[in-house]
Amino acid sequence: MSPGLFLRGSFIALALLSAGGFAASADDGRPPAPNGAGHPPTSSPIPLTELRPSEIRTAPVPTAAPGSDPISGPLRLPERKKELVIFVGGYGSKVNDGAFDELMARFPPDLYDLRRLGDDPRFPYDTFGSVDANARILTDEVRGIGGDYAAVNLVSHSMGGVVVDRAFANGLSTGDGVRTYIAIAGPHSGADFARAPAFLLPIIGPVKEIVRAGGVVAARDPESAAIRDLATARPIRPPAGVARVDASLATDGLVNAFDARDPGVPQRLFLPATPRELIDGHGGSLVNRQIADLIVETVRTHAVPPDRRDPLTQFVAPLIWNEETRWWRRLLLVLTTAAFSLYLVRWIPFCRRGMDQLNLWCGRLVRALGR
Repeated sequence: MSPGLFLRGSFIALALLSAGGFAASADDGRPPAPNGAGHPPTSSPIPLTELRPSEIRTAPVPTAAPGSDPISGPLRLPERKKELVIFVGGYGSKVNDGAFDELMARFPPDLYDLRRLGDDPRFPYDTFGSVDANARILTDEVRGIGGDYAAVNLVSHSMGGVVVDRAFANGLSTGDGVRTYIAIAGPHSGADFARAPAFLLPIIGPVKEIVRAGGVVAARDPESAAIRDLATARPIRPPAGVARVDASLATDGLVNAFDARDPGVPQRLFLPATPRELIDGHGGSLVNRQIADLIVETVRTHAVPPDRRDPLTQFVAPLIWNEETRWWRRLLLVLTTAAFSLYLVRWIPFCRRGMDQLNLWCGRLVRALGR
């Protein structure tokens, strides 16, 4: 027999068997029902292939409500939440001073909302006021609006770092959405320029207003609540889960190597890249490109970036910072000696009256300047 005939015979046999199967399903050997319609019910389920068309039930087809168009509008993905970056300024700063403007410009507005502590009247920031009070204000702002954002990132400058430290000590944590904290030139261990007046002013009471006037004119009231708190500040570890970075310029002697000590957080020192950064070592850290890159990467990744400073910077920067620290401490010693000399001059009989009048006039000046 040829293969063609064999295949044809197989198909014919298969067709006959199928027809026989359907015929058997129509009459399976059981007697008809009493009324002559079909067969009596059986306890075993009948395969779907053996059901008559009238015995198959179908589920109703869902229909749209009259007048509705299920595809009239485009499908939209859930909107991605932005992240919040709060900038905390230093002693004597103001929300409109533009100190953070160049750094803020590095953050894409479609991904981040940017705020400065104090720019919302609900959360006022008095940089001359108590560190504890300002820490509570910061915590209130984070907890008040942080839930609207995917993450909260904190960037501080100078005394602002002490405010953030105290907020963490008082309970601010990752539970409030905080993911990163970058401190620029932060005096985590207090500041020499706060310790000196805190010690000296109570001693030179009769000429205190003269010294205060000089400080207020330079935007640094030496007898404010913030100065007293800075004199006794101690480093505070941030809670687990917060990416933590410290950065300064090596030419910043105002917040020196001892002031910036923060155990467990390495200080990354950078060299000034422009004359502006060199002259304004403390404020220059806010416009340094390498520090800005470090801040943006930390916020973007929520992790501490690897140290990308070149070997020369890593070797030279600490040497310069130590020299700056010695120079600024000498300057502080000169200012302290000058203030104490005013106190001694007052005790010269023919100088007392003039010194008292000058002290009185300086007191009025301090109050006129809002202090």
